Amino acid sequence: MISTKLSNPILKSQNIALSTLGAIALTVFTGSLSIVSTANAQYGLGLPRSAGTGGATRGNLPQITMLVPEDGAKTLAARPTFYWYIAPTTTAATAIPPSVDGKNSFKITFFLRDGNGRSAKSVFIAEGVADKAGLYKFTLPENAPALSTGKVQRWQIRWQTNGGASQVDVNAPIRRDEDPAISKLIATAKNDLEKARIYTKSAYWYDAIDAYTSWLAQNPQDQAAKSERSNLLKEGFKNHTAFSKSQEANITKLLSKLDESQSATSIVLQTKSRL
Repeated sequence: MISTKLSNPILKSQNIALSTLGAIALTVFTGSLSIVSTANAQYGLGLPRSAGTGGATRGNLPQITMLVPEDGAKTLAARPTFYWYIAPTTTAATAIPPSVDGKNSFKITFFLRDGNGRSAKSVFIAEGVADKAGLYKFTLPENAPALSTGKVQRWQIRWQTNGGASQVDVNAPIRRDEDPAISKLIATAKNDLEKARIYTKSAYWYDAIDAYTSWLAQNPQDQAAKSERSNLLKEGFKNHTAFSKSQEANITKLLSKLDESQSATSIVLQTKSRL
């Protein structure tokens, strides 16, 4: 996919919480690597390869791992929480390049699109800055359109430095599926761990990841919950291009890093008032 330049619409001062947190991961883009979807995963949407994820990199930027199966996944939420992981910088080739002000910061833009096609129209855009590697999450805010029920949509993360001279775009599919029976069970769950187990059993990937991560943020020593989350990730990754059998060390290293994450780093995004 060819990287595109950001437009310059008027910004509205609307603060949105975006934070790094212990979570999980699945769609990898680094250098010029572009990954397409794998079909028929238990937690995936079974999309054909032509409808799968894709990305492009310009310049030297760190590896981004999106926290979703390669062919997307479903959610019960109208405004779900999205997770991605920025690998720590270990070599000069992956170091975060300095921004125009000389600091190690970069611009981040979140997009929600009204379909799964790469040219699908953006229905929500928010942007801000970040200055470190780590685990991030973003919950679609109330001023954003709710996900359309039963429709595959696409969310996208763009990282830029030096006025766009270095840029990476990553994206993944999501589908909102309503289920009154599951919603009723969730409403009666006693805590996030119970919710996570209900979501996992019903293959609501995005919600399961969020519930497990929320529970572990408050209960970091719960080894059973850590193991359950790791097993969920391994199941979602098992047909993933970046975590194939010949690259099992990648998933092991990733899970280890996620388990080490105990704190969140909040940043602020501004909603674009005009798309």
